[in-house]
Amino acid sequence: MKTIAAIPYILAISLYALGTSPSVANSPSQNAANFSYDSLYKILLAEIALQRGQTSIALQEYSQQAQNTQDEQVIERALQIANFLQDTQAALPLSKQWSTLFPQQSKAFHQLAYHSLKTQNFAQAMTAIDKLLILEPEAELENLFLSAYPNNPEQRQQLLNALIALEKTYPKNPHLLFAHALLTGENGNLTQAISVIEKAKKLNPHSIPTVLLHARLLSLNKQNNLALQSLTQALKKQPESPQLNMHYIRALISTKDYQGAEKKLTQLLLKNPQNTEMLLMHALLSYDNQHDTDAIISLKRLIELNSNINEAYYYLGMIAKRQENLSQAEIYLSQIQEGERYLNAQAELAQLRLKDQRQAQVKAQFNEARQSNPDIASTLYALEAEVLRSNHQLEEAYNVLEDAVKKYPQDNNLLFNRALLAERRDNLIQFETDMLELLKRDANNPSYLNAYGYTLANRTDRLKEADVLLRAAIKLRPTDPAIMDSVGWLLYKQGYTFEALTYIKKAFAASVDEEIGLHLAEILWVSGYKKEAIDTWRQLLKQNPNSEEVLKHRALWENKP
Repeated sequence: MKTIAAIPYILAISLYALGTSPSVANSPSQNAANFSYDSLYKILLAEIALQRGQTSIALQEYSQQAQNTQDEQVIERALQIANFLQDTQAALPLSKQWSTLFPQQSKAFHQLAYHSLKTQNFAQAMTAIDKLLILEPEAELENLFLSAYPNNPEQRQQLLNALIALEKTYPKNPHLLFAHALLTGENGNLTQAISVIEKAKKLNPHSIPTVLLHARLLSLNKQNNLALQSLTQALKKQPESPQLNMHYIRALISTKDYQGAEKKLTQLLLKNPQNTEMLLMHALLSYDNQHDTDAIISLKRLIELNSNINEAYYYLGMIAKRQENLSQAEIYLSQIQEGERYLNAQAELAQLRLKDQRQAQVKAQFNEARQSNPDIASTLYALEAEVLRSNHQLEEAYNVLEDAVKKYPQDNNLLFNRALLAERRDNLIQFETDMLELLKRDANNPSYLNAYGYTLANRTDRLKEADVLLRAAIKLRPTDPAIMDSVGWLLYKQGYTFEALTYIKKAFAASVDEEIGLHLAEILWVSGYKKEAIDTWRQLLKQNPNSEEVLKHRALWENKP
């Protein structure tokens, strides 16, 4: 259990309360003498509560004693506890009290500014920053604003307006300029933000937060190469900065220099062999670059350091699979029993076992997984069905979903998956029954409207019904490639070839999906644009050279008279 360490002064006055502190010059007895016995006793109880992990009780007692004693260190201790609990409502009055009673204490105004920002009292925050800068003209404000600026765009603009007013008093303060650039950039005015941060950078060239914000704003403005140059120059002056080095690596990745990023990380790990963030990034880059030996070293090192263990086992499994060491891949993936990679690992394990015709083991695997994780049992049913479907075991997948829907009849995802699989099995009656039930539950769901409308257009002559459904779907989600494709396919079925091409071309450009590409190729071919149709098939085969669907589709149309 995480606790707050005791501080000598507080311990000393607590001991005095018990009569065990020596009465000598400069002992706490001089200060403690100003405390009532009740205050000393309550402070001691608060410290005991802290050591027992009862932090809320300690905060309540300390806040009361801060009012009773008006003692600076008691106030600061109470504020320390409030910060630990991230309790801004308790911290704000304490920081006000501290700054009022001790107006020469710059830390007090820093705390007041922070908690004023957190509660969106921007005028009070600017007043506190003004007083802080009077006491400490070079006070760094970057982390203050980074940790407390509001998420809401309107509130950010209000803060920016208050900040601009304060800047008139401090026109060349680089820390205020940093905050100005941060808020302006977050509100989307990247050009102005870059201009402001460059002024701050000239005034404070060695500020790492300023350099990093400058690079980030350039990247957001699609000036990745300039961002990389900025970081490169900063690293020449501060080559040991972990922050600069990590952001430099991310900049290399953003410019798609994956080899350079991996090389830089390799160099950094020589000096920082236990830096888990670097190890994980190095492992992932090495994996993507197919430098499996290097990736394995970093992944195993993460496991030794007890960091990102599930991620490490997952990628060790994927490397083993890539190297055709399937038994080792299975061992690694079986180590993942929880976390974000759990479902991925279950899917990969099932794929490996189905490849060896171990269907019974896959069934046992998912049964055990559902028993161990009842909170995600319905998701595991859907995953099992999807793995079976992707391995062309449609009957087995459908049976899984039948069982799942019986156990979880109100789960829309399972019902939707059963409907889609029913259509794949040519059971249009079951498909329509399930889709009608889903639309009864959620009439404005664009995915349901699209699936129902597309199937009616593709598999039946009920084009008017399909038209109603797909018009509703595209109104709800006008830029969705799947829905644009469905509308285009319906228009093709209705004989509106030109309009159909307009929709499906946009859909294919947005997603380069194989099914959309096949629709596009067919319409181009029957419209007389045979060269464009062939180009579309070639594009699809380039991304998936062994696609049976594409090869069959091309052969079908090219062999038609």
